[in-house]
Amino acid sequence: MHSLRAPRFLLTGAAAFLAAAVASAQPAAAVPARVQVRGVVDGNTVVESARRYLGVPYSLGGSTPRAFDCSGFVRYVFQLHGLSVPRTAREQSALGQRPSSGDLQPGDLLFFYGGEGAQHIAIYVGHDSIIHASSGGKRVKLDKLAGRGTHRTWFGQRLIAVRRLLPAEGTFQLPGSLAWSSFPGSDQDPLSAFTLPSLF
Repeated sequence: MHSLRAPRFLLTGAAAFLAAAVASAQPAAAVPARVQVRGVVDGNTVVESARRYLGVPYSLGGSTPRAFDCSGFVRYVFQLHGLSVPRTAREQSALGQRPSSGDLQPGDLLFFYGGEGAQHIAIYVGHDSIIHASSGGKRVKLDKLAGRGTHRTWFGQRLIAVRRLLPAEGTFQLPGSLAWSSFPGSDQDPLSAFTLPSLF
């Protein structure tokens, strides 16, 4: 009679194969989608964040990505970087420093006359362009600030104030995969290896 017992080396090999399969099926350590770090936030960083919301609908009183009004949009974008600003355009116009005439930089806040002081606000993008939540355009959009020659824009005719809040100490959101990719198989917090420069 033949024995039904498998040779020990076959059982050992099968067990090893099964163990390897189970191990390979185990999920890798979870990598967060976004990682927050502190550092100096400049105007270009704020403009980049603002551009992500192009096309979001305009709504008076809106302050979330479902819908924005002009000051709600500015407040939301700055809060993405840990920078707190008031809710209304009039309150926001009292912040920061007034740059020299003609010295516009990305991230500057631009205020426009609307009948009762500062009634509209936009973020300067650069190259004579602004980004703002437009009541006329019904969405977050880009527009020319001044225009050229005789083709002066509404904004160029009604600009009454510029305020500069940046650079400032704030926060950034980095992709988790980017932060962790330099530390494969390590339990070390990769952000402990990064020191962002500070101007303060």
